[in-house]
Amino acid sequence: MKAKRLSEMKPLERGVIGHIESPEAAMALVEMGCWPGEEVTVAHVAPGDGPMAITSGGRKVALRRKAAEMLWMLPVAVQSTMQLVNG
Repeated sequence: MKAKRLSEMKPLERGVIGHIESPEAAMALVEMGCWPGEEVTVAHVAPGDGPMAITSGGRKVALRRKAAEMLWMLPVAVQSTMQLVNG
C-alpha cells in the first residue's frame, strides 16, 4: 500500500507511522507516546484546517493539521471485515 500523510486520512482509518519529516515533530510525538512503527487510528478530523485526534496505544492525542502533514503513514488493510460479516 502507498504511504500518505496523516493529514489526508479520514476518521476511523488506521495506519502505521512510517516517517516523520521534521526532527522537532518527531521529538514532540515521542513525548506524547507516538513513534515510527506504531499503529494509530484517526479518531476525529475537524473541518477546514482544524486539528485531528488520533488514538495510539490506548491514548487519544490531538495534533495540529501542520504536524499531521509531517507524518507519513502506511495504511493498514482492514482484515477483520469478513469476520464481522460472517460472525
